Amino acid sequence: MKKRPWHLWLIVLFVGFMYLMGIYDFFMMLAHNEDYYAVHHYGQAVVEYFTNYPAYYMVFWIANLLAGILAPITLIFNAKCAKWLALISWVADLILLLFTFTFRNRLAVLGIGVAVFDIFILLMTLGLYLYCRIMEKDNQISL
Repeated sequence: MKKRPWHLWLIVLFVGFMYLMGIYDFFMMLAHNEDYYAVHHYGQAVVEYFTNYPAYYMVFWIANLLAGILAPITLIFNAKCAKWLALISWVADLILLLFTFTFRNRLAVLGIGVAVFDIFILLMTLGLYLYCRIMEKDNQISL
């Protein structure tokens, strides 16, 4: 196994941190944590948006978060597995965003700032997938 490049650690830490924040957000939103809502200036519309959140959207949200946090961890050991986890995370996020923007009025409820951040996460995850492909192709990381 070759020595892991410095940029791998940077990517692992950054993407891992972003997805840890996403997992925290997941629990705070679904628990209707009033303090969390207040800090983010979320009103009653956001509370209603996440009340009885449909299970079919939840599947994509959980798949995105679970694969998204596992991908950078797995990248340390195996670029091929990390690549597939990043792809699963990206596809799940893409489907979730397309459906919630289209059918749940996500933009109007959560606002443009959240929408821009959502798109940033989507692009970051695509970037992670592409990075994993490069690492796999260069045979940089494997068991």
